[in-house]
Amino acid sequence: MVATAQQALPGTTPGGTAGAVLDNQRTQDGPGFNAPYPSAGAQAFSFPAAQLLQRSLPGVIVLLTLFALFLFYNWLDSGNYRPLFPNLPEAEKNEAFNVLAGSAFPVELDNRTGDIMVPPSRYYEARMLLASAGFSDPGTSQSLDIFNEQASLTTSQFMEEAQYRAATEIELSKSIVQISSIKSARVHLAAPRQSSYVRNRVPAKASVVVIAHPGRIITQSHVQSITNLVSSSVPYLAVEDVSVVDQQGNLLTMSMSPTLRMADMQATYERSIESDYKARIEQLLAPIVGIENVNSDVDVVIDFSEFETTSEIFDQTGKGPLSRSETLSVDRNSGNSGVGGVPGAPSNLVPADLADEQQIPTTESATLDEPTSERSTRNYEIDRSIQYSRNAVGTISRLSIAVVVNQAALSFSTGEEPDSTDSTIPGIDIDQLTELVKSSVGFDEARGDQVLIVSSPFVEVAQIEEIPTPWYENSSIQFIAQVVGAVILFALALLLVVRPAMTSILARNRELNGGPGLGVSATHGQAFQQLSYDQRVGMVRQAASSDPAKVATAIQDLVKG
Repeated sequence: MVATAQQALPGTTPGGTAGAVLDNQRTQDGPGFNAPYPSAGAQAFSFPAAQLLQRSLPGVIVLLTLFALFLFYNWLDSGNYRPLFPNLPEAEKNEAFNVLAGSAFPVELDNRTGDIMVPPSRYYEARMLLASAGFSDPGTSQSLDIFNEQASLTTSQFMEEAQYRAATEIELSKSIVQISSIKSARVHLAAPRQSSYVRNRVPAKASVVVIAHPGRIITQSHVQSITNLVSSSVPYLAVEDVSVVDQQGNLLTMSMSPTLRMADMQATYERSIESDYKARIEQLLAPIVGIENVNSDVDVVIDFSEFETTSEIFDQTGKGPLSRSETLSVDRNSGNSGVGGVPGAPSNLVPADLADEQQIPTTESATLDEPTSERSTRNYEIDRSIQYSRNAVGTISRLSIAVVVNQAALSFSTGEEPDSTDSTIPGIDIDQLTELVKSSVGFDEARGDQVLIVSSPFVEVAQIEEIPTPWYENSSIQFIAQVVGAVILFALALLLVVRPAMTSILARNRELNGGPGLGVSATHGQAFQQLSYDQRVGMVRQAASSDPAKVATAIQDLVKG
């Protein structure tokens, strides 16, 4: 019942069960097996689907390995940096990035979200650094939305008032932050419940804590705007009852008299004028000697006095003195006036010798010769003009300018160091620079303006040597190290995982799908042939007793062939 020819077993296929169990070569001593029967797992691989799975298994293992390495690299790359202050406004991200970069801090920007990224090991150090610079996590704050979220029929009136007060404080804080110089603000309201009687009402009070942006200041106008904003938003709150404090603990709403407040405004105006003149002078001399080789100082005295004048001018044509009013009086006497004079006066007595000769007029003629008188007044209108004048406030009463130019920046034709007291320097004339500055600032000698330009050597400031960054902290080297590490991990995975798996699978395929002698190696076959006939029969019986189904299948295949 066993094949006696040394040929391939009929009815078997590559990877078949019979070829893996029986030896195709039989000696004259009798039938024998070169190897034991294959297991159930080996029989499963005889099907085409199992063979396809075995052939695709190496590729699947390689793909899974690459995917695992990709996930590991992404996890490694994302773990290098951690977002810092995710809710930071866009306007402050640039300032925070400059603060960290200026401190030689490793910092990056996330390309997807735009957040500032720092290493996890230095995360809290970065937060402390930004906190010292005035940055803080804004977080999220609710306002009037809490009424929609916490609305309930069981809410007491006290809780409603507390929620309303908290929402008002948050809304006021948001409004104050809209001012360009204010970075953050916090408002506290003390608004007691008001009585229906006016005499029993208690005024409300408010406190505001403001934090300015780095490099900016909170002016008095900002404080006044904040106090008016808060007082207008809360009932029964006066402007005087609002206190504003900055991050340094300075009280910004100190009670100042109108005179002191006006003096502060005048000083601020003077400083702005001086800064404008200084920038104009340095911008004018920078192309000649360089911006780093010129320094200027300006002192401006401004007259803030205010007065009004009213003047009335007559005879603008210059014709001389003219009469404004004229009175005319005319007296007339008709005929002889008769006796006149003072009665009884010696001059009025007639001599005795002439008394008889003189004819005394009668009473009727005296009555006819009474005198007449006329009175008249004439008024004349004279040309005149009335002028009202008001002086301009904030005019410059005196201007003093001092400019120092670096000697090293001046071009010398002789190549010798000039005397610092000599104002005639070859190449650049100090007098010309003086005239140039006078023309740019509107010099007026009548009001006592002064402009002085001198040349002097500048002291060179020792530059601070930049500390070199260690090579292992270089971002390029760190990136290269990450890439090299990923390549090494990939190579190790191929050598230690993929290659052994593929070798094992290919060896099993060769055993199952091999060519001639489909059994075991020749060494096992020779050892089996060296056994006696009884020993070989005993091994066949042992195989038949241990797994009779497989032996029956093998014999059935041989008989069919």
